[in-house]
Amino acid sequence: MKTDNANPMITQSVTRALAILSCFSDEQPELRVIDFSKKLNLTQSNVSRLLATMVSLGYVEKDEMSGFYRLGHQIITLGGIALNNSEIRKLALPELFDLERRLGLGANVAVLKDRHMFYLAHVDSHRSPRMYTLLGRSNPLYNTGIGKVLLAHLDQEDAVALLDRMEWKSYTEHTITDRDKLLQELEGVRNRGYATELEELALGRACLAAPIRGRSGKVVAGISLSGPLSDIRLPERERELAGILIEVADRISVKMGYVTARM
Repeated sequence: MKTDNANPMITQSVTRALAILSCFSDEQPELRVIDFSKKLNLTQSNVSRLLATMVSLGYVEKDEMSGFYRLGHQIITLGGIALNNSEIRKLALPELFDLERRLGLGANVAVLKDRHMFYLAHVDSHRSPRMYTLLGRSNPLYNTGIGKVLLAHLDQEDAVALLDRMEWKSYTEHTITDRDKLLQELEGVRNRGYATELEELALGRACLAAPIRGRSGKVVAGISLSGPLSDIRLPERERELAGILIEVADRISVKMGYVTARM
């Protein structure tokens, strides 16, 4: 792992401890000492000492039988504090519950984090509930409704730079993996005020998203409706759902201090 040794404000042990936390993922929720060692290019003895400290503080838990480590309760506590104090989440959550009640579709709010969209709020559809939560998860920008909304409202130069750093992957046969083709679609997103995603992330599912603006008018988040094709029925219901979602997005934007949203 690389650290900024030239910066006197950077503490190596803290950097390494946070790097250990960053090793966990949905694909690898449990790891051994040797796994951390390989990922971070640290000796196993260094990793073991760091993990022992983190276990004692509740940030990591160890299964003594298997030797595997997983995230601890303190991470859940801090995550809850961060979510509960997110202004966007607090303002959007009642609207998400109302959307799900009215339409029977999943409703989500996410923000831009580096090269991904990060879920701040999620209300699952009672018709097709998931076996896991989207909260705190990340998804790509280029093949999700909210991701396209967030990209479309960046400055062109920033959007191109971000796309050039993207790790493009074909999730389905419908995934757009060509930068120029995506840029064309983003122009359409800006013009019509919403984005659609039809089986680009997962087969059998679709999504429609609209921007949420902050006080300055800058897009700070995206809100989406998502669900199985049989429920969301795009493009048949596109105009209907887009109208509803844009109205809700504008209402949240006004609560965020954006005074010229369409109302």
